Amino acid sequence: QRHIMKFHNLPRLESLIVNDNTIDCIEMVTEGDQSAAFPNLTSLQLAGTTISTWTALDQLNSIPSLRSLRLRNTPLTNTLGVGEVRSTAIARLPSLEFFNASPITNRERVEAERRYVSTVSRELLLISSGVILAAEKDTDGGESTGDDDSSKQAQMFAKHPQFKVLLEKHKDTMLSLANAGCGSSNQGNIGEEIINVTIRSMAAASCDMEPLRKRLPRSLKVGRIKTMCAKYFRVDIDLQMLHFRAEGDPFPSELDDADHSLFYYGV
Repeated sequence: QRHIMKFHNLPRLESLIVNDNTIDCIEMVTEGDQSAAFPNLTSLQLAGTTISTWTALDQLNSIPSLRSLRLRNTPLTNTLGVGEVRSTAIARLPSLEFFNASPITNRERVEAERRYVSTVSRELLLISSGVILAAEKDTDGGESTGDDDSSKQAQMFAKHPQFKVLLEKHKDTMLSLANAGCGSSNQGNIGEEIINVTIRSMAAASCDMEPLRKRLPRSLKVGRIKTMCAKYFRVDIDLQMLHFRAEGDPFPSELDDADHSLFYYGV
């Protein structure tokens, strides 16, 4: 069979490895109480399966005990970058504590969820502004209507079932980011908005240079920081990859979007 439900009634099952099987969707369908399926499953490995969409994994959220997921070498992951796969999986599956054997930090989850909310919000904005519908009209040769708009939005919410939950969770932060992006005059307590940052270069030509130490506003965009690094370390902006690590963090977080602020990444 092409699904994992045949194992659902094993109450003591904690780890399930179904790598390299033709599983293209997780369907949690039982004859009785669905909450009784996989009551103690904490680890699931789906590497090498035929999973090709994120929606095929959404029903994993009906397994509240799930803490670890391995997802590699699938049609879905083979078309995306490693960072994008990890970030999206973390945002869409809130119970995970490990992904591909690597622990998920609180900071990484916050960053992944905010990025996810921002990405889906942009898509919804394109729908409401008619950009996506206009593109489809040009392709199909038809005309878009208000019903098309509502239908597309409904499809988006169905495609991203965690969006509304995460939007509610991060709405205050996202509103603050939006106000900062619009040049809001409400500065608040300036002492709380300025942070001390030490920037070190890992490039071969500048790795022995003194670090760049700055007091920066949390609203500063990553693109501006790259410009500073280009001037100080003489590293071309297009070649830069910025990572942030707070004291005590085991792994750095990538600052991969020049249009987002330090605050967006939880700095």
